[in-house]
Amino acid sequence: METIFTSYTKKIEGSLFYFVKRFIVFPGLSNMPPVQDGFGMHTDFDKACAIAGLYDEGIKKQLLAEIESGARQQAKVIGISESGFNSQRPAVGL
Repeated sequence: METIFTSYTKKIEGSLFYFVKRFIVFPGLSNMPPVQDGFGMHTDFDKACAIAGLYDEGIKKQLLAEIESGARQQAKVIGISESGFNSQRPAVGL
């Protein structure tokens, strides 16, 4: 079992927000996708990391460098109408 982190930014109402996600990865299980274990969002990168449970300074520097270099793209907003969301739910148990 390993823990990995990802990060990206998104501008919301003129403010830049940092998003940090923590995942658990099982390298021995090839068909098992990563499981999200933590999530942090804040206008301050260090606070977003703390909320997500990331305290390793080396990993934080690496993620921030990837964001600042443009290696990580900004988050894409997908509207509910574009995703095919339907507010009507089927009856259960009928």
